Amino acid sequence: MTPLEQTRLLIPDTAEPRIFSDEELTYLLSEHNDNPRLAAAEAIEIIAGDPQRVAAYSRGGVSVTKATAADLRARAQQLREQAYGGIVVGSIKRTDFWE
Repeated sequence: MTPLEQTRLLIPDTAEPRIFSDEELTYLLSEHNDNPRLAAAEAIEIIAGDPQRVAAYSRGGVSVTKATAADLRARAQQLREQAYGGIVVGSIKRTDFWE
């Protein structure tokens, strides 16, 4: 399975009509060093951020409404964690320590 096909599977975006063109997913893959999980996470964020795509998102027995955009973002975070081996790097700022 190619990285493009893997990305489509993870979104999921395998049924017609497709949400993303091959060119769009190829771009996302190039932006994320050909990592299908990171490209899929970015694609899911795009879906969650576009009310028209969220309102119209339906695949097989699964359909998504505007109320589940948070669920899409949670799925994107899950894919990122899988891509990075379960570790997501961030920063913590303490306001009570040597200011």
